[in-house]
Amino acid sequence: MVAAESEPNNMNHRTFPWRAAAAGTALALAASPLLGISSPAHAEDPAPTDYPEPTHGATIDWFSAAFDDVGPDSVFESATLERFEYLLRKPAGKYAFLIGGAEDDYLQQTIGLIDDAARAAGIDQVLVFDPALDGDTLNIFDTSGLPLDQAGKDFVNQYGTRLVQNYLGKDAETPFELTAPGDPDFADKKVEDGYPYLFVYDAAGGDTNRIVAGLSERKTAADLDTPAEVDAFKAEVTGVLTATALTDDTQWDFLAGEHNRRHAARYPNQLTHGGPVFSEEEDLPNVGTAGEPVYDKSDFRLQSITYPELQYLLDQPGDFAILFGGTWCHNTAAIVEQTEKYARQYGIKKVYAFDFVLNTNDQTQSNGSGNYLHIRDNALVSGQPRRASYLYGSILEKLSNATTQYKVTAGEPGTQSVNPVRYYTGGDTGGTERLARKIQVGHLLSYNKDHEAGGESAPVTDQAIRDSRIANPETGAETGNLEYMTEVWWTQGAELPFDPADPDRLRGGQAVGNPPTQNGINQVLNQRAFAREGLLEVRDVIAGVAGGYDSEVSATGAPESVPASDPGAIEVTAGVESDFDGWYSLNGIGGTATPASDEVPLDGTVELYVDDTLIDEAEVGADRTATLSGELPELTQGTHELRYVYSGGNGGLVKGAEHTASLHVVAESSTTTLEAPTTLGFGQGGAATATVTEGASGDVTLNGLPGGPLTVTLASGEATFEIPASLPAGGYELTASYAGDDTYASSVSAPVELTVGKALTIAQAAPVTTTYGQGGALSVTLSSPSGTVTGDVTLTGVGAAQTRPLAGGTATFTVPKDLAVGQYSAKLAFAGDANLNGSQTQVAYTVNPAAPSAVAGKVKKAPTSKKAGKVKVTVAAPAGAAPASGKVKLVLKKGSVKNKVTATLSNGAIKVSVPKLAKGTWQLTVKYVGDSNYTAADSATVKVKVKR
Repeated sequence: MVAAESEPNNMNHRTFPWRAAAAGTALALAASPLLGISSPAHAEDPAPTDYPEPTHGATIDWFSAAFDDVGPDSVFESATLERFEYLLRKPAGKYAFLIGGAEDDYLQQTIGLIDDAARAAGIDQVLVFDPALDGDTLNIFDTSGLPLDQAGKDFVNQYGTRLVQNYLGKDAETPFELTAPGDPDFADKKVEDGYPYLFVYDAAGGDTNRIVAGLSERKTAADLDTPAEVDAFKAEVTGVLTATALTDDTQWDFLAGEHNRRHAARYPNQLTHGGPVFSEEEDLPNVGTAGEPVYDKSDFRLQSITYPELQYLLDQPGDFAILFGGTWCHNTAAIVEQTEKYARQYGIKKVYAFDFVLNTNDQTQSNGSGNYLHIRDNALVSGQPRRASYLYGSILEKLSNATTQYKVTAGEPGTQSVNPVRYYTGGDTGGTERLARKIQVGHLLSYNKDHEAGGESAPVTDQAIRDSRIANPETGAETGNLEYMTEVWWTQGAELPFDPADPDRLRGGQAVGNPPTQNGINQVLNQRAFAREGLLEVRDVIAGVAGGYDSEVSATGAPESVPASDPGAIEVTAGVESDFDGWYSLNGIGGTATPASDEVPLDGTVELYVDDTLIDEAEVGADRTATLSGELPELTQGTHELRYVYSGGNGGLVKGAEHTASLHVVAESSTTTLEAPTTLGFGQGGAATATVTEGASGDVTLNGLPGGPLTVTLASGEATFEIPASLPAGGYELTASYAGDDTYASSVSAPVELTVGKALTIAQAAPVTTTYGQGGALSVTLSSPSGTVTGDVTLTGVGAAQTRPLAGGTATFTVPKDLAVGQYSAKLAFAGDANLNGSQTQVAYTVNPAAPSAVAGKVKKAPTSKKAGKVKVTVAAPAGAAPASGKVKLVLKKGSVKNKVTATLSNGAIKVSVPKLAKGTWQLTVKYVGDSNYTAADSATVKVKVKR
């Protein structure tokens, strides 16, 4: 339905330096079928139950802007062609409609009065449908001014015709009529003038009363230039709008309802394909408790807009969130609910949704080249102007720095295949052909018409797109962009591991095997990982509209006090925390590679000040920390301020932050020493003792252990710390830091280098003897003085290599049934890990020949005295084993007469020609001579009757 789409995100909002990823940072996500996608280091928090007030993002009031006499927050709401017909075909509901647009002079004269009358009557909603879908000549009621050939006009015109024939012209006395043969305008099949521009529609009214009430008379300024005329007109409006009780249709009703309906129609199996797209109770929480309503539909942040509204939006100041896509599109369905959720989570007022397919109401049409109302395609069809592609081109001219998966020209770097939209400004095919980038849907971007980057206009401030920096994190090479074309079952399963016990859950149409294969599992996990990455990009776009992610700075290692006589040097580790989640999949959109991931670094710098003096500045590393050091200046006794200032990162997506702490300058210095072992084995453990200057009191902290600092209160000048047996193998630099008291300044001991060695492991296994075709099992047990061994063991030497995880120190392997007869040396190897040495053992594995399951000969064509016959010979092998091979002998015996035929099996069977035989009953026996895997065997005797 929609090709995969992607592009590099090179806007200033998301431009950040990339550094080569350190070796080994890739995180393997699925080492075995039971493992799924690991949680990232900075996983997204669960959705809150109470969202902030919507204060971020710009909004538009189209009717106030387009109509001089309409004030803000009017009763009017636009309806696209899709939404208009969606309401017309509803089996129930009574809706107030206003037909026309800002281009209609009569509507300009009356719409303000209609708004006044509707408000006075307590009417909340009047839906406005403009048959000029572009606000100009693309008018489904009258295509005479449309700059397309007749086939293009006819395509557009059919939708006005259909509205009249299927809905608006049903009433016996309807004022909606079409031109008839013989009328001057019949060639364009337009809707006749004089149809009601304000009416109430009731689909349940059948063919006699669908239009409950309406106004058809077009008013001019002269018709409304007295108070009496105005009052009379308002009374008419009130009469129409109050003729029956009206039904409201919200953006939730339309967008959520249509996405759910279409997804269920496309993919009725929720187990495999997910759904619903929008869930009123679970996925859209706002306020409330269990058992109570938790979502206020009026708080729905998505708003469908028309083409004129989009063009107006693109000319307005402020930061906008725009979702390109449609309810017809399964790729849009994959991200639309999460986009709306993030909008509420980050306090975004509106996300405006626009569909390049202007006739989405027509479910017989696709988004392909044959649909002339899909404006994101070429203007010329069969060399003729049949599509209003200039409308799409006009949008992309304003989205001037948007990036896409497809190239516009062959000379562009960093994008994929060449596939632009070809259009002519204003539809004038006599002009120059122009090229526009093809945005695939669903696609979310943020927009500010006044934004600049590098001194150039850059109105697209961010896009949810995989760019070349993610595709090539170590080099940043511009090899291509990928738009996040995902699926509902990918995004709904984005955080789920694969469960072999429930293999169909959210697998879509992906074949995973039965039982599931590792390749099938990896493909599902990689699809989910790609979707998870895409959702994080969507989240980043929304968070950017809200001003970016907050951050916090913390610091460890700073002295609490120093002596005035010699303040000395300072070395501090500053940490930065932020909701920014740079997780991404190393495997892209899918494939069978083992799932793995990495993280975009937070980046930015931290500055350290003492009072107003800058001591040091350092970059934030991949671990989101920065090490700061420098000599402290001369300080007076008393309290001073240490200030840590984070610059912010990721091109402004992560906001800066500041942290302050007190530094006490006291009279006396102190000395701290540390005694600790220099070598330990993993699982051994030990103790360390710190000694501080006599007379000092307070706390001492042992630093350098991976579990974090340990703090103990001094007793008689000493503090003893336990070094845990679980300390991982490796090297550690231990220091003891004294916090100081009212008299003694803080101090730090000289470091003690501690090395923790790996622990010994021992592998044990027993030999196995089995019969060909039966398979077998090999078990290995790993033991260690450090305790139970965990990790993977690899079996080689008996067929393809296998790897299994240890459970309780034991791993069991199933040797395949088709392993050939022979004696094997099975090697079971534990590679070890960061804390354990590797070990291995070799044992004998013997496979003895097996008897075939059965030997049989079946006469397919009985021989005669004049013609040869046919016998089918089969030598059955055990299930799962290789077929028998080698020779078979057919013995035909009648009395003392024997005939012998020899043949060679092919895949366990052969059709054998037998010679002509004398009339009578012959005895047929098949003798299988055996092969390397199977012993010899004979068939049962079969009678062969030769009749002539």
